[in-house]
This record gives sequence, C-alpha cells and structure tokens, in this order.
Amino acid sequence: MSPATTTAAASMAGGLLHTSASFRRPSPAARLLPSRGPRPLVQINSSPRRRHALAPRAQSAPAPGYLPDSEFYKIEAILRPWRVSHVSSGLLQMGIRGVTVSDVRGFGAQGGSTERYEGSEFSEDTFIKKVKMEIVVCKEQVEPVIDKIIEKARTGEIGDGKIFLIPVSDVVRIRTGERGEQAERMTGGLSDRLSPVITIS
Repeated sequence: MSPATTTAAASMAGGLLHTSASFRRPSPAARLLPSRGPRPLVQINSSPRRRHALAPRAQSAPAPGYLPDSEFYKIEAILRPWRVSHVSSGLLQMGIRGVTVSDVRGFGAQGGSTERYEGSEFSEDTFIKKVKMEIVVCKEQVEPVIDKIIEKARTGEIGDGKIFLIPVSDVVRIRTGERGEQAERMTGGLSDRLSPVITIS
C-alpha cells in the first residue's frame, strides 16, 4: 500500500474526508516562498439563516406626547403586492373591515432594483409596483393594527414597505350622516370588541 493510500485511509478512519488534491506535494517554487506565519482562523457559520426567527414589533413611542392628540388615525401602509392578502386576512381576524387598497408605484431603499418572487424577476422601470392600504381606526386600535401589519407583511428583505400614521380630525358616514365614533365603527368590528358590551333589558 502506498504512503498516500495509507494516509487517506487513516484520515477517513478519523471521520475526515480529503480529496486527492490534499496529498499533492508542493512544487519547488512553492518551497522557496517565505512563510507568512500562521493564518487567522475564519469561523464559518454553517447553520441555515433563519429569516423569520423573531417577528419585530413597532417600537414604543419615545414620549407620552409622541402621537398627536386625535380621536382617529389613518394608517397608510405601502406593501408588496403579494403580501396584501396576508395582511387583509390578519386584519379581518382582528375585526378590522374598513380597508381601502390602491395600486401605487415608487421606490425607497429598494431603489428600483429587481423584484424577485417565486423564482421570477420583475423589473419594468425605476419604479416598483406596490400596494397602498389605508385604514382609519380609533386611537386604541392604532398599535394592534400596526403590529398586525408588520407581522403579516414582513419578509425581512429590503422592499417590505413603510407605515405612515396620520391624525384624522373627523369621520362622516355618507349614508346616514353620522359623525365621529358612530361613523367610524363597523358592526362586529374591533371597536365592538374593545368597548364594553351594554345590555339593555
């Protein structure tokens, strides 16, 4: 048995598998090169990257007066088109039904780069197709709705979108002329779940 075969068998017995290139002798030119000293060890993390390990939440307001004082707020969310169904399903489970959706185009940190989804690439021009979702809620609903949008819309990649919070001075229902809380409320919505139930006998 040749020395190379003996070395290979010993290495395999120790649980290591080497290629034949590992047993080649250095060339004469390589022997003349000065030694650079020991090379630093590079640790390679072989564990797969977990993209959805922990779902982030909206950071808490830095000060009590962070939100402008208003009874109602409009939440505008710029989302990836293929995440809208996930977000709308999550909002329906919460009882939120008053949602307006429109197709928009633009770019932010994504910078008009190519969009990839299910192995396909989308790139028409410097503006990327997005969807704007608009929801008007009362003050107590703001944080739960924002957290739900983040949970359902996040992929962890650049281009997930942004959420804008805008104070609304009043809400008017066209059909009945109701204003304020009565106009904003939808029967069976989250407003009814948050407010105490009053039984009239």
